[in-house]
Amino acid sequence: MRIGIIGGGFFGYHIAQQVHRLFPGADVEIFEREDRTLMGAGTTNQCRLHMGFHYPRSGYTIYQSIMGFDRFVSDYGEFLHDVTDNLYAVHNDGLVTVDEYMAVMDSFHLPYETVPVTGDLFREPEAIGALLRVPEKSIDVAALRERLGNRFSGTVHVSTRVDDVDAENGYVRSGSDLFGPFDYIVNASYTDLNLGFPEEKHFGVKWEIAALVLAKTSLAPDQAITIMDGPFVSVYPAYGGMHTLSSVAHTPMRRYSDRDDLERDYPRRFELAERAEVGQAIARDVERHLTLTHDPQELWVTAKTKLSTDMGDSRVTEVRRHHRLLSVLCGKIDAVFEASDAILRELR
Repeated sequence: MRIGIIGGGFFGYHIAQQVHRLFPGADVEIFEREDRTLMGAGTTNQCRLHMGFHYPRSGYTIYQSIMGFDRFVSDYGEFLHDVTDNLYAVHNDGLVTVDEYMAVMDSFHLPYETVPVTGDLFREPEAIGALLRVPEKSIDVAALRERLGNRFSGTVHVSTRVDDVDAENGYVRSGSDLFGPFDYIVNASYTDLNLGFPEEKHFGVKWEIAALVLAKTSLAPDQAITIMDGPFVSVYPAYGGMHTLSSVAHTPMRRYSDRDDLERDYPRRFELAERAEVGQAIARDVERHLTLTHDPQELWVTAKTKLSTDMGDSRVTEVRRHHRLLSVLCGKIDAVFEASDAILRELR
C-alpha cells in the first residue's frame, strides 16, 4: 500500500504512525509546504492535554477529550508532564454560571477538588466564584517536535506545497512535479481541507491566525491557572520551566472567511503580530487578571481552522472521502485518535 499525507504536522506524523501499525509494509510519503516539519498548530499550542474542563458549553467536546485522554497518555506519555497545581477559576461574569459549570463537570464525573480563592493569584479574587484543582497534563511540544520525526520511516518532502490532488487516480501535484499514484491520499494540512474535493463535499470552515506567548513566569513549573468561561486568560506549563500565556481577547489575532486572505497573510504572520503588538496585548491581559510576573521569551503564531457555523465551545472532528482522497477536520490534539481511527476504517 502506498499512502500520501499532505501536512507534516503532528496530525500528519500521527496518522503515518497509525498506518504503519496497521500496515507494517506501507510506503508513506509526507508533503510539507514549509522548510521544516512539525511547526504548525499541533506543536505551537497551549500545551494542554485536555480532560474536558475547558469546554463547559459543549458536551460533545468534553466527551471527545475524555475518550482521547488515556490513549494520548498511552502513546505519547514520554512527552507529558503532570501539572500538580492545575487550577481552573470559574469567573462570576462568565458565559456560564458557577452552578452551571459545576453541574456540567459533575455530569461527566470529571475528577477535581475545590480549593479556596485567595488574592495571592488573582487581581480580583471576589470575581472568582469557584476554584478547582484538576489532573490534566502538559505536553512538552519541544520534545514532541524533536523526536516524533525520528520515528517516521517513510519519505518527507519539505518545501513542497501541494497545489492540486487528482483524487480519482491518486496523484499529488506540486508545481510541475507529480507524485503518485497513491492508493490513498490523506489531507492533514488543517488549513486547506477542501483541496481536491468537489464543491458539494466542501467543509464549511473559517480560519484564524492565533498567537501565544512563551514566557518565564513566577509560577512554579508544575502550576497552571485558567480563568473560565469568557474573555479571560490562561497560563499553562510548556517546557523548560516556561509557560504559555493566552488570552481569549487577543490570542485570535485575525479571523478569515476567505482562505485566499489567510494565504496572503500567513507568510507574514510574525510581522503582522509584531506590528499589532499582540504579544504585549496578551501579556497585559494576563497582568489584568493575575498577579504573576513574566518574562516573554518567544511569540508563537499559527493558523487555526474551525467550522464556519461554530458559535460556541464545540470542536468537531470529521473525516470526509472523495475517491482515494481523505480529508481531516480536527482542531484538538487530544482528538487525534478519533481522526486516525476514522481514516484507518477507510483504509481497511
